[in-house]
Amino acid sequence: MKTLKTHGSNKIACGIDFGTSNTTVAIAHGNGDPITLVPVEEHHLTIPSTIFFPTESPTVVFGRKAINAHVAREDGRFMRSFKRVLGTSLMNEGTYISGRKTKFENIIGHFINDIKNKAELTADKEISNVVAGRPVHFVDGNDRADKEAEGQLEAIFASAGFKNIRFQYEPIAAAFAHELDMGDTERLAVVMDIGGGTSDFTIMRLSERYIQKQDRQEDILSNAGIRVGGNDFDRALSLKSFMPLLGLGSLWGSKGLGFPITPFFDLAELSKIQCMYTQKYKRDLKGLISQSNDKALTGRLLSIVEEELGHTLMSIVEEAKIHLSSCEQTTADLSFIEEDLQSHIDRTQFEESLYGSIENIRQTINECIVMAGVKADEVALVILTGGGTAIPMIQKITRCIFPHAEISDGNRLSSVGFGLACDARRYYLGVN
Repeated sequence: MKTLKTHGSNKIACGIDFGTSNTTVAIAHGNGDPITLVPVEEHHLTIPSTIFFPTESPTVVFGRKAINAHVAREDGRFMRSFKRVLGTSLMNEGTYISGRKTKFENIIGHFINDIKNKAELTADKEISNVVAGRPVHFVDGNDRADKEAEGQLEAIFASAGFKNIRFQYEPIAAAFAHELDMGDTERLAVVMDIGGGTSDFTIMRLSERYIQKQDRQEDILSNAGIRVGGNDFDRALSLKSFMPLLGLGSLWGSKGLGFPITPFFDLAELSKIQCMYTQKYKRDLKGLISQSNDKALTGRLLSIVEEELGHTLMSIVEEAKIHLSSCEQTTADLSFIEEDLQSHIDRTQFEESLYGSIENIRQTINECIVMAGVKADEVALVILTGGGTAIPMIQKITRCIFPHAEISDGNRLSSVGFGLACDARRYYLGVN
């Protein structure tokens, strides 16, 4: 059991960027020491937002270790992208782990507890003060669900032992992180934060001299967000280039109808994969496939579900997405399904799959500009954060919309956590 110093714990605070795909935490001290990012998994400053519940052990595993346990086919329950459950009906419904119904607040709580413990071990102090990141919208077009999501997350942080909890929009936090090295000149900036679950945008005035301000509301001109992110890009690529190999688009039944699409959409959605592993789902799917006109293809689908390999498939899809962000083509090895099975994908196919998502993102950026009451060519700086901003189509529309802006894309995965700690230092500790 850890023993931590409690004296002076009010002189320390942290910022936690609990992301759909990755999580970071940074610590701020009241004595003016520099903000530090916490190694949250061995030497890594980011940890995948994943969790593995071993069947035969009470020890829960997180991050890369959770992924490795799942890939090694250890017996247990693997989960990822659980942040997307906040504000949805699944929070109340829960899910089954080792045959027992478990609430998602407890699942997320395990992860947040682990992050808090690692921050406190690094600081050798109990940490009571936190600024937590949140998307502009947890749930699109539903203010009630959005407030419920924040309330649920606040309760989880409180259960983890945080006494003072404040939320900050993730793109605003990224802006705070960049302000430290900007000098005294004011610049109109847009922050584009495209993570695993959401795409969020903020337009605000930045300057190093503004760090001294306690209230930054007058500098924030607009916020906008949409529930589209890296997971949606993965799903689109999966449906376009992987699911046809499993029977999507094939014929079904004596009348030659299209094979029902629901299993393919479930398999391409990270939050639904585990629901496919119930005996009823497997039995119903087997019944559907018995009437398939191409059992060579749909048999692969059945194999993935029966062997519970959905997350393995989506990890390969994600790898293909990452490769296609830097290469013109890639080949995905699917021999875990069938010997010599591969999917050959080029960037054109990838971009075709993303068209609808990219147009939604473009529209949301334009709405943010209108709400700010500025012209796009007045923006001097674009700050890109989140893994999704590495996608060439995202960078292309960025340069198209903001033709005169400098593009800053360093520290894509850690700038939000760092900026949240900047906000925590200012708000809780009175240090700028």
